[in-house]
Amino acid sequence: MFNFRKSKKKYEPLDLELRKYFENNFLWLIQEFPEPTIESRRILTPSTSDFPIKWNKSRENANEALQVICDQMQVDPKVIELDFHENNPKEIDMGTSVIFLESDPDNTEAVGLYHKDPASGIYIISLDESLLERPDCLIATIAHELSHVKLLGEKNLEQNDEMLTDLTTVVFGLGIFNANCAFQFYNQIDRWGHSNLGYLKIEEWAYALALLAFIRHEDEPPWKQFLSKTIKSDFEKCLRYMIENEGEIFEFDEEEE
Repeated sequence: MFNFRKSKKKYEPLDLELRKYFENNFLWLIQEFPEPTIESRRILTPSTSDFPIKWNKSRENANEALQVICDQMQVDPKVIELDFHENNPKEIDMGTSVIFLESDPDNTEAVGLYHKDPASGIYIISLDESLLERPDCLIATIAHELSHVKLLGEKNLEQNDEMLTDLTTVVFGLGIFNANCAFQFYNQIDRWGHSNLGYLKIEEWAYALALLAFIRHEDEPPWKQFLSKTIKSDFEKCLRYMIENEGEIFEFDEEEE
């Protein structure tokens, strides 16, 4: 008799090396930034309670958001200055429609840039003007650039690591914004396309956020409702995997330590 039953392959998010990269660096981050504890840290959501801002696409909005994010990430807002630049999305004419491919991390014309003025000691964050029309991605970009301040500016890291910088937004409770903005598809009357933000892939954001819920002992985190459909499904799979394989999470071989 032939057995036509298909073997059910065990779901494993990411490959082992990449999972351990996120787990190892997650633990390193909460050791470098221990207060408040990861269990008690606020998780900011796209809500008026967390961002009581009347959004009108103004630079004032960006500075209001900066104040909230600085408070969340324990950065003195007096040492941060926002600047703005124009970086129009690249256009590809498909004949009947137009695709707009917006700024991507590998492009030197990024939506957010960070540097320190050696004379004044002020950190200057330069933002793409178009972000003023997308509050969620504006918040995500500021959070990413402030993560550079926490890692490099405060000398907690010697060399830049963009994946670790993205992960830092998760540990500081802003990962919802960065994950949601990692990939956005839009379809309008005269155009369609997508925009990317950040350095992690969707499945990597899902794993990072699941680590946050796992270490906080949140089987059903209340903030899950704010995740986009694009990432929510992967997040739930990752968290379920962690709960079912609890002994394997944050466990490292002696040679890895």
